[in-house]
Amino acid sequence: MAGAAGIVAVQAAGADAVNAVAMPGLPDAHGFAGSFAGLAGGRLLVAGGANFPDGVMPWDGGKKVWHKAVFALDPASPGSGWKRVGELPGECGYGVSVSVTEGVLMIGGGNANEHSAEVWLAKWEDGRVSFTRMPALPVALANMCGAEVGGRIHVVGGTAKPDSTTCSARHFMLDWSAGTKQWTELPPLPGDGVMLATAGEAGGKLLVAGGCSLHAGPDGKPVRTYLRSCFAFADGAWTKLPDLPRCAVGAASPAWNSHGKMVLVGGDDGALVGTDPRKHPGFRKDLLAYDSATAGWETLAELETGIPVTLPGVQSGEAFILVSGEIRPGVRTPAVTKLQPAKP
Repeated sequence: MAGAAGIVAVQAAGADAVNAVAMPGLPDAHGFAGSFAGLAGGRLLVAGGANFPDGVMPWDGGKKVWHKAVFALDPASPGSGWKRVGELPGECGYGVSVSVTEGVLMIGGGNANEHSAEVWLAKWEDGRVSFTRMPALPVALANMCGAEVGGRIHVVGGTAKPDSTTCSARHFMLDWSAGTKQWTELPPLPGDGVMLATAGEAGGKLLVAGGCSLHAGPDGKPVRTYLRSCFAFADGAWTKLPDLPRCAVGAASPAWNSHGKMVLVGGDDGALVGTDPRKHPGFRKDLLAYDSATAGWETLAELETGIPVTLPGVQSGEAFILVSGEIRPGVRTPAVTKLQPAKP
């Protein structure tokens, strides 16, 4: 599909150099932000998300539309392309998706009218996708982050309603290895709550980095405060880690784990807030890595073009797949790109 390839290309070199490989673009002219994505039964599944299908941006009166289509790609035979294989139970996006042995967990999310607590397990069996309802979150959430650490699924932060002017700091965990699966509430993330943060794993700990908090502006509408904070959770408690070198809202989540490091791919640093969206050049190009051995952040790579935001990241072996996302305010891309270490 035109415009679906080459969204990122590597400029970095060195021990941690990263290569970028364009995969077939999604079969949608615009692409989506906030989709669910993961690996199930040897297929890459992508579901839901939102876009502006008529190409009219919100500042020109365009209407954001949520979707429920599910697409599948065989990564072993990418030339066969994407196939539409089903639908979500309803239009939904901006939740958390985590790949597990059985399929892809699609957690929470929402649409223009409401946020959801529903959790679905998407499986790929006998050439088709199926959905099994799993225990729901204790509360409805969208725009949260989440990741799997040691067989446990963590969900942190988010917003309760489409018009929320505050963020949640609540933290829920589902022990996927347990016979009876249920969500347990754990100590909340320190601070006032966060949305569009990035969750990942390093050193056997859950990390939550970046994102933004919300407060009501003079007109009652939500206003963002961009964050650089990073916290680690282990042994029942949160620990403050060094701040990110810059803010990062909507970076690919769950994060890439490369050579044992948590890699934060892109994100909106807030530097262009207030810029005419028609002239916005795109989002960050750098990849930041947290090394638990040195307890610090480093720039892992610098890419030639801006990286999409508000997108799911899918770990595939040592590689990391970026699925669609937003390349400028309101503007999506159908591109799907695989990042992989230049050295094994």
